[in-house]
Amino acid sequence: MVTVVSPRPRLYPVVRVVAAAAIFLALAGCRHTQPTAATAPPKPSVPARLSDAELKSYHANEAGAVMIVMYHHFDPNRPDSDLNRRPDTFRKDLEAFYKRGYRPVTLSEFLSGHMDVPGGRTPIVLTFDDSSITQFKVITGSDGKPSIAPDCAVGIMETFHKTHPDWPTKGTFFVLPKEGRNQEPFGQADSVADKFAYLLKNGYEIQNHTSTHSSMRHMSAKQVQWELATALRDARAINPNAQMNILALPYGQVPGKEARRYLISGEDGGTQYHNIAVIKAAWRPVLSPITKNSRKITDGGSLCAFDPYNIERITPDGGKAVRVGTLEYWIKFFDEHPNLRYYSDGSPSVAAVPRAFQSWVDPQRVRKCGLTLQIYPQSTSAPASEGNLSVRP
Repeated sequence: MVTVVSPRPRLYPVVRVVAAAAIFLALAGCRHTQPTAATAPPKPSVPARLSDAELKSYHANEAGAVMIVMYHHFDPNRPDSDLNRRPDTFRKDLEAFYKRGYRPVTLSEFLSGHMDVPGGRTPIVLTFDDSSITQFKVITGSDGKPSIAPDCAVGIMETFHKTHPDWPTKGTFFVLPKEGRNQEPFGQADSVADKFAYLLKNGYEIQNHTSTHSSMRHMSAKQVQWELATALRDARAINPNAQMNILALPYGQVPGKEARRYLISGEDGGTQYHNIAVIKAAWRPVLSPITKNSRKITDGGSLCAFDPYNIERITPDGGKAVRVGTLEYWIKFFDEHPNLRYYSDGSPSVAAVPRAFQSWVDPQRVRKCGLTLQIYPQSTSAPASEGNLSVRP
């Protein structure tokens, strides 16, 4: 049972002008500086309909599945496991994703159905739980200036972007505030606000992982609301722009029936929250937001149907590469079953789907995403829901 304690005032300043400016200048230079309105080039017009030839060249299938990967620690002194990914192994992950045509999007972008991925590429969502120092560490160089540690997750992603400019810096961080036994978010008290500001400035997002990371299985409605509202309150005290509207359940465990509805919305101490999605722990890739919530199109449950309040993730674990649920397993699976991957059509306004997958699409969800559905002819094997898929949970 979790003890509910009264939230205490946060001591983090919302803005640390001098320190933040130093970190931005020293760490990022002008890489993410946006052009002014006067010099910004006009955006090219996007055709309302794409040619069948173009879609065939992309193998476009925006009814396919997307991998949402769940990372935790990046400690070079611990072996790779489901909770730790050594820095060099994470670098290999990024290379493997890149070579296979994956490109990162945030979890919010995936949920909305608007994923800015070039034609012929596949979105992938990288998520990071628990806000450990190995995810984002600031060090002081010999010149006395702050910089991002090269072996932390953010440092690795930033370096990868510099050598692969078409791989954007995007990821979703499920943070823990300093409550109970928790340390400062990302482990360095003097740079908490600067790190939040840096992430939000450079394409990442900050989301809710509760206040104390306790199992919610036996929590009351009051305890659930305290956990979520306090986490939001604490994160917004650090940076008011922290999104905190997607919840990742600690250990993937849900509360009982009476308290479960408070995972979506509730209130504590005058702080109201509303979550647009609830994220579980590891298992399966998730079908596109434009697809039906139906077991029929998931081959009886081999893939995760799209339900924003039951989103699953995949855990990297090389020691269990043959087990369904691991990143290593699913990488190989999509290499062998590319017709089930989400392939972008390159247009932010069109949802292109091969005729063979038309029955997977929910037209109402297409409209809700603000997209125009385009079905095109393509020579392809029957969808896996017809019985070709052998994976079983």
